[in-house]
Parts: sequence; structure tokens; C-alpha cells
Amino acid sequence: QDTNGDDVNNNNMLERSELQDAIDELPWLARGVLKIIGSVDKIMTKCDADGDDAISIDGDMDATKETCLATCFKRKAFKRAFFPDCDL
Repeated sequence: QDTNGDDVNNNNMLERSELQDAIDELPWLARGVLKIIGSVDKIMTKCDADGDDAISIDGDMDATKETCLATCFKRKAFKRAFFPDCDL
């Protein structure tokens, strides 16, 4: 069972394909909110610190906290959309 929102393979990382699939499945209003955050490419550039094409909560999110989702609003929106069961 998926306990990490859109982390389909439950590896505690949001891979590029999982991110794109999750965005594609969002209602149009939520997709509009994500325009504030940016495209999948922009999110990966800002948030994937080690360049492995996946965003990990423990490594990448901490290492890129100044560039990835730099505002509290963006962090909350991203977490709510993609890692709803994760306490950040």
C-alpha cells in the first residue's frame, strides 16, 4: 500500500515520472497552484540535489531547502500534494 502519497514504489523518493504522473492527475485548480512552484523540470532542477532524478525527503529536501520550495507556502503545497502522510 502506498503510504507516501505519490511515492508509488515506496522508496521515500519522488521520482521524475511519479512527479509528472501526480501533476497530471491533479484537478485543474491544483495544477494552477503548482504553476507557482514551476514545471517538473524546474522542480527537479531546484530540488534534486544529487542529480539522481528523484527527490528524497531526507536528503534532497534538506540539502535544497534554500532553492527548492523556498517559501513556507510552496513547501506546504508540495508536501500536501505529494507527501501527505509525511511529517516535515
